[in-house]
Amino acid sequence: MYEITYLDAGTEPATHTAGADEIGDLVAWAGRHGVKVRVRPYTGPGSGHVAGGAGDGGERL
Repeated sequence: MYEITYLDAGTEPATHTAGADEIGDLVAWAGRHGVKVRVRPYTGPGSGHVAGGAGDGGERL
């Protein structure tokens, strides 16, 4: 599972959890519409965070 955050979604970034099979389509859609996104591995509900080390652990595309 991955967490994708749409960074250009107004005042609050919109976040969506998606499987590996869905992430490529979501990133492609964002690219076609000029929307910046951050994709991070999702560790599961209730953990309060996503996987990663120092920094935000995401990749801006």
